[in-house]
Amino acid sequence: MICLRPFLATLCVAFSSLVAAPGPIEPLAIRGADYFTQAGEPVRFWGVNIVAGYYDKAKADAIAANLAALGVNLVRPHHNLRPSRDWNPGMVSGSLLTYENDSREWDPEALDRFDYLNAALRRRGIYLAFSLHGTRAYRAGDVDILKTDDADRRGWMEAIKEIHGWDWRRGFDVRKLLPVVDERAALLNVEFTRKLLEHRNPYTGLTYAEDPQVISIELVNEHSLEYAVICNNRMPAHLQKAFEARWAHYARAAGIEPGDLYAPTNDEQRMLRSRFLNGLDETFFERMKAAARAAGSRAPMTLSNLWRGDAFAEMNQRTADFIENHAYIDPLVVRGIDDGFRSANRMALVDKPYFLGEFNQAEGAANIARHAPHRTMLPVAGAAYGLHAGWSGIVWFAWIHGDGAIGDDGWALDEGRKARLGDMVFDGMMLDHIRTTGMIFRRGLVAPSSKPVVLWAEGPFGAANYQDLMRGAVDHRAGWQSVHAFRRAYGPVPEDQGYAPWMREPAKSPLVSDTGEIVRDVERRQLTVATGQAEAFSGFPDADAPAKLRHLELRAKPGVFATVVAVSEDGQALSQTRRVVISRSAVAEDGGEVADELALRLAGMRSSADGGEGWSFVVTRPRAAAGKRLPVQVDAHGAVRLPLAGWHEGELVLGGK
Repeated sequence: MICLRPFLATLCVAFSSLVAAPGPIEPLAIRGADYFTQAGEPVRFWGVNIVAGYYDKAKADAIAANLAALGVNLVRPHHNLRPSRDWNPGMVSGSLLTYENDSREWDPEALDRFDYLNAALRRRGIYLAFSLHGTRAYRAGDVDILKTDDADRRGWMEAIKEIHGWDWRRGFDVRKLLPVVDERAALLNVEFTRKLLEHRNPYTGLTYAEDPQVISIELVNEHSLEYAVICNNRMPAHLQKAFEARWAHYARAAGIEPGDLYAPTNDEQRMLRSRFLNGLDETFFERMKAAARAAGSRAPMTLSNLWRGDAFAEMNQRTADFIENHAYIDPLVVRGIDDGFRSANRMALVDKPYFLGEFNQAEGAANIARHAPHRTMLPVAGAAYGLHAGWSGIVWFAWIHGDGAIGDDGWALDEGRKARLGDMVFDGMMLDHIRTTGMIFRRGLVAPSSKPVVLWAEGPFGAANYQDLMRGAVDHRAGWQSVHAFRRAYGPVPEDQGYAPWMREPAKSPLVSDTGEIVRDVERRQLTVATGQAEAFSGFPDADAPAKLRHLELRAKPGVFATVVAVSEDGQALSQTRRVVISRSAVAEDGGEVADELALRLAGMRSSADGGEGWSFVVTRPRAAAGKRLPVQVDAHGAVRLPLAGWHEGELVLGGK
């Protein structure tokens, strides 16, 4: 293996270290690419997005308890400034803001419910990842946050009214770029940031600035100005004219004819355009960071997320405290040599904590229908490859949108077995595996890559079009993401980088991680994870034993897709544990669920003969059968045959009464 230069010097960001906060939340610190407790233990986050979630106190308490029981320790509140009541029909605006005359006033009911939910999560040890833009809208009544002349005032108000009348798809990226290019929108975002962070939650007694519950602040969700311009996003004339005049002044000051901002004709224009647009993003980020720091927050911050080219990534390397990406991928990662984890990992930078702030199966009706039978492979793959790659957190999108059809117990009124992308609380099959895979991820039961690789790229960067932007300057070949952990860095490129095997040809199946713990076999269509305290299988069982598994044995009819996860609950190796949590699901070729036909054994377990103790099995899912005991059979060699019917998740206990 070619030895590339070592990782960059460790970045250390400490925050909220002086706050003596009550409850199970403790201040964390960033050292290098990880979060740590004050005792020096690494922290990994297994989270969910809660979208426009404003619940009464009873439901908030129940939701927090349910998430904690599933092992969730991070919530990313999302779309909290989106002015629409479709997800919250009983509210004034469905947002933290009223939007009655302007976008500057709290909705008192929404704010109170937001505060209470966050406090309820806090009591359960669940942290928060803030995304401050929150799909914000602007109103003409916001105009007087900045005093200018009458013509500019009228022009701005008319421009905002025009955007308000657009189809949401046309205005989506424009609303996000506005604070980067327009002073009024920037002031409105500065004002909201300070108001939120300085707001004292009456249920915790802490401001959000001083509360270590907030472990990260992202300013604008899914934004890059260079990306927005390359994708031909344009503002109303009054705002667009000012933006393009700014570009023309910048270009001429650099001695270059500006031409068309949206269609550069030569390399000089293209490179300068990239510096101009990313420079505006960086200036906005530094301004907002200053506002957050002035409010008293020391939480790690980043501008935005997603891979948006090398210039954007290089800026993040210099300025961001953590990195976030989003990934909606084909869950059947054994479909081919390449898979969605190559793109999911693309924004990972050296010495920066890395999050998938939104993660799930691919969007769109056709994708959901095609991928739904195999969606349970995603939690297994995410937990395993996320740990192998050294990620700090995986945040599922989404637990729920709005107040939804949930009961006072916080669970869905109509939990089913169908895919519910965006509303996981309704998807029983995914819920079956969230606890077990979360145990693997949070406890770090899969080892990090033993031979991590740094991919170096050196600027200047400047994309001509969308394909050029998204391609990037350098990438490894398909399949190697399942073998080594990759991170990017920006600076001089090592002479031998291009000769590395991962730069020359795709990896070959079976794809075995450099630690030997994960095997992705494309021919057998099987993903296996085998560590001392956990084993997992997801794919299509065949006549032979799955690779690497020492304890978990399974048998099913041809064509059945199955996911099974077994995790030691007491921290002992599976061969010595007295408690195992097991989850399972199985789907036939016709799409019907056949978990009751999946035969499972755990071999090589601790002997039940010692002291006359025996194994017992207690159902934990489905919830309707929770607490029910089912019989197990133990052979002379200590192999435990699990019940066929009546469970999706359960606990196997040695000596249980």
